[in-house]
Amino acid sequence: MRKFILATVLGLAASTMAHAEVSEPFVASDIRVEGLRRISPGTVFNYLPVDVDDRIDQQTAADAIRSLYQTGFFQDVSLERDGDVLVVNVVERPAIARVEIFGNDNIPSDPLNEALRDIGLSEGETFNRSLLENLERELERQYFGRGHYNVNISSTVSPLARNRVGIRIDIDEGDIARIQEINFVGNESFSDRELNRLFDLGPKPWYVPFSRRDRYSRESLGGDLETLRSHYLNRGYADFSISSTQVALTPDRSGIYITVNISEGPQYEIGEVRLAGDYIVSEDELRELIDIQEGQVFSDADITAGSNAVRDRLGVEGYAFANVNAVPEVDRENRRVNLTYFVDPGQRAYVRRVNISGNFRTDDEVIRREIRQMEGGWYSSERVELSRTRLNRLGFFDRVDVETPQVPGETDQVDVNFNVEEGLSGSLQAGIGYGSGQGVLLNFSVAQDNVLGTGDRAVIAANNSRFARLYQLTYTERYHTVDGVSRSFSGLYRETDFARQRLSDFNLRTGALQVGFGVPLNEEDEVRVDFGIEDIALRIRDDDDTPQRLRDFEDDFGNNYFNYTVGLSWNRITTDRMIFPSRGGSQTLGAEATTPGSDLQYYKLNYRNRRFLPITETSSLSLLGRVSYGEGYGNTSELPFFENYFTGGIGSVRGYRISSLGPRYPENDRPAGGNFRLNASIEYFFMLPFMDTPSVRFSTFVDGGQVYDLRADSSIDFNEVRYSAGVGFTWNSPLGALTMSWANPLNNKSGDDIDRFQFTLGSFF
Repeated sequence: MRKFILATVLGLAASTMAHAEVSEPFVASDIRVEGLRRISPGTVFNYLPVDVDDRIDQQTAADAIRSLYQTGFFQDVSLERDGDVLVVNVVERPAIARVEIFGNDNIPSDPLNEALRDIGLSEGETFNRSLLENLERELERQYFGRGHYNVNISSTVSPLARNRVGIRIDIDEGDIARIQEINFVGNESFSDRELNRLFDLGPKPWYVPFSRRDRYSRESLGGDLETLRSHYLNRGYADFSISSTQVALTPDRSGIYITVNISEGPQYEIGEVRLAGDYIVSEDELRELIDIQEGQVFSDADITAGSNAVRDRLGVEGYAFANVNAVPEVDRENRRVNLTYFVDPGQRAYVRRVNISGNFRTDDEVIRREIRQMEGGWYSSERVELSRTRLNRLGFFDRVDVETPQVPGETDQVDVNFNVEEGLSGSLQAGIGYGSGQGVLLNFSVAQDNVLGTGDRAVIAANNSRFARLYQLTYTERYHTVDGVSRSFSGLYRETDFARQRLSDFNLRTGALQVGFGVPLNEEDEVRVDFGIEDIALRIRDDDDTPQRLRDFEDDFGNNYFNYTVGLSWNRITTDRMIFPSRGGSQTLGAEATTPGSDLQYYKLNYRNRRFLPITETSSLSLLGRVSYGEGYGNTSELPFFENYFTGGIGSVRGYRISSLGPRYPENDRPAGGNFRLNASIEYFFMLPFMDTPSVRFSTFVDGGQVYDLRADSSIDFNEVRYSAGVGFTWNSPLGALTMSWANPLNNKSGDDIDRFQFTLGSFF
């Protein structure tokens, strides 16, 4: 058999291929492939650029070898001639049988295995050592970016039967290099200490042993540099720039020193502020939205806020694609920046469709009736934002996102897409808990804020404690009519033993039925009216220290009372969401009374106002004020003593025992309550950086309040108001709410009952 070797290929690139020496060309009468084990001959013929009856010469042979090698399937390819038969000899690359990774604590295995599959290093793929070497280098870069500069990555390729290999990647991550110091060069207006406070990165404080602040990463440093840039640009330094950043390692690679070289430049003021373009609305109105005055310090944030305000105002008129660009003209000689806001409203847009997604339990109708942006109407950013706020106020959803993409191929149409993430709107709870004001609590409740996806609310509850029993059934139709009028029904039975609670010398049994209607006046205001009947049974203890006032009331009115009740209230809600709001407020002005013909005739007036002011993205300030007054009328000379107001404890003045403030009975020094109550609170809510979860809030607060009996003394002595200050914690868990506070009374007097640590806790099973 005459045979000549045309070429042999070894290595990682086709460019290393040996040139074939062909003494004379020939025509291939047949083609034979030898050396195949896993790959089918058809695959080889598919990539082979020659066919039977083709003329084979040196160039043709070189092209054939190059084509087969570029498939990546073979580590050796050669061509031989056997008479007029072209023989293709191949040596297949081994297949990967398994890939094992050990020691990767900092980088999770799942994304790492997915990356291996993407580059072709997974079970069943053809093994290519160059890919493995590239992977090692990329892993090393990834670990360097996470601060692991002592990382050691080694791989082992083990031959297995049937031309397969096993790959083992061992990673010794080493210790993270810790930031020792961050230095700034070129800063004259701000000290190193001030600039270091802007950075999330930095040396670990001694008083925070578990801080991760000293763990270096490229991403974190990039974010800190942007914060630094914003700090200067928002304080007038329009020419500020970061010249360079050096990250230096200690010789043992355990410590990092960062040096940031900056150029501050001079501080600029705002010069002339002009508007140009097509305003759509009046120029004066747009100027009012741009909160920038000539002579104030240049601030990039204020300039951007002005652009956004004008863009939002145009969005209200339907111009969803408006462009508002602030173009600065820097006058370096006078250190002033003149601004020109160019307004391009674009085309007015209307809404093609309103789409809803993510609602697996809630009916579309429940969501759509809260949406104020209508299909087919002009787009309004104001109505879209109002729709999102109303959905958040329902309390059904953990998150509500809105997108307004432009309709493909159309210049004047948008779709409005609402995507909701449903939360836990119902619960079945039975268990045991403890409240610092109620003692041991045994309870059972079925609550559903979104009954069968209809948006209605139903509650069945039974609670037992050392001092009280409560059985309650409530059902509320949020949309009894298409206009948004709500209707509610409720029934309750309650027994309260104030004597065992050491608040007074009587116990009370109450049964009540009530029906109510809520009539919306606009998007924020509602008027509510409630009608009910109640049956009350009073039992007074026959002890020597029982207050005479209680005995007199029993002598005058007896022990059992049947009353007809009516309530009228006005409510305004402007909060951004129902649970843990951060902005807006709520107001309630209400009156409740028994009607003529009732056994007891009295009325109660209440006003409550709470405001939330955002401080940062994760903190807010709450201001609360509440005033209440009650009195008897007709045949009832005074407010019944069991309807008196009390204050003290969680929900009023923390740090004092629950319901302990105010007038006391002289016979036994127990709280008597009063017919006039004042409460106020200032509370700052925030989240800790290492507990960034929306279900947990911490707070610091100052409370104040007192109860007065204006029947005995017509004057209000503000010197009697009690104050406290402290810290609080609230966790809105799926299994129940946990609220704790520690408060220190600021002006307590002799005889006050102090209770610094207070909490309510429910643990369900």
